[in-house]
Amino acid sequence: MRRIGPVVAASLAAALLAAVLPAAALPAALPSVAGAEQELPREPLTAAAYLTIWDVAALLGLARPDPALLDVWVAITGDTETDARIREMAEARGYTRQPLVTAALVAVDGRRLQAPAAEAWSALKRAARADGITLTLTSAYRDLRDQRQVFLDRLVGRSEAGIAATLRFSAPPGFSRHQTGYTIDVGAPGTTRLGFADTAAYAWLAADDFAASRAHGWIPSYPEGGENMGPDPEAWEFAWVGVGRIGCASPDDHPTGFCDVAESAAVDDIAWLSDLGVTVGCRPGRFCPDDPITRGEAASLLWRLLGAPPAPGGSPFADVFATDPFSPAVDWLWAQGVVTGVTPDSFAPTRSLVAGDALALLVRLSTLDDLPERHGLFGPLPDFSAPPTAGGELGSFISRAEFASVLRRWVVEG
Repeated sequence: MRRIGPVVAASLAAALLAAVLPAAALPAALPSVAGAEQELPREPLTAAAYLTIWDVAALLGLARPDPALLDVWVAITGDTETDARIREMAEARGYTRQPLVTAALVAVDGRRLQAPAAEAWSALKRAARADGITLTLTSAYRDLRDQRQVFLDRLVGRSEAGIAATLRFSAPPGFSRHQTGYTIDVGAPGTTRLGFADTAAYAWLAADDFAASRAHGWIPSYPEGGENMGPDPEAWEFAWVGVGRIGCASPDDHPTGFCDVAESAAVDDIAWLSDLGVTVGCRPGRFCPDDPITRGEAASLLWRLLGAPPAPGGSPFADVFATDPFSPAVDWLWAQGVVTGVTPDSFAPTRSLVAGDALALLVRLSTLDDLPERHGLFGPLPDFSAPPTAGGELGSFISRAEFASVLRRWVVEG
């Protein structure tokens, strides 16, 4: 394959940047390979379905510590028996233990969220503004101590009646979705939290089975009609799970083989990669389109797209082991001079790929004299996931869906 010149390299850069910007759309000339999935009839989701989406979301940047150690670390009232009774009554109402944040949080509107949720909140707010609606962020991430204070401020007494009344509106520390960094309280100017359900802002969010919020990956956290879910319904609280995970709550068949890509703008690109055998997703039946793609995942997809050529030897990276699924990909790319690592002996395979690195990968790869034919003929190796990072433009992380779009453009247009 011939070497590319600066004009072609520039077109690759344009294609990559277009793919990671919100207004991007695939060229009309590209055939649809999964369009039928986008036309499947969609039944409104039940309150139980929304609750299940959160329960099985398996979001990144979270970990579940030992509850016993957590309870000792962060007491509620300071009285062991009272605290045990509060947790027991909370679980009886349907509250469940929530994981803790392990990833760096991002500042947005004076608060903090996980990076994908921060981007999705900004996008949701812009969409609302375009329709004449103003949304405000009244609460986001709260750590255990913050949640303890919120609970104590609302605790109306330590009797069973007082605890039960408090649990209708507030979670004890360790049980709040806010501690994940993926949950927000939404408000509107001039309204209180309890009055939010009667606002035009809520009507906009909830219309057509929460179509506006779902389009940006947000679902009602505690919807009307939910049973045994912890608090009473809370119109103001929304949880981010990503657009893809919402699709897995539907009983419909999924022609792509992935339940979480039907509502993704990259559904055709993901189906194309799957049909080539380049990916089987992040785990059975799921592609995890909204998750940031890691450097190891990106290396694997590129290598398999090129037919999994054999590497002449190992790479010098101490953090890439022979047993890692991305190891042969990194070895081959290093041998070709396509990857050099973040340091001479570190590849950082679990670090999220940013747009600038993706651009460098494709431009370097396209300049090789003996580039293999671009096709994926390698078997079912699952990709590997890791916590996200975020930045701006070339420093912004790329989702798995966006990288699928980049690869398809590279092959079809490159």
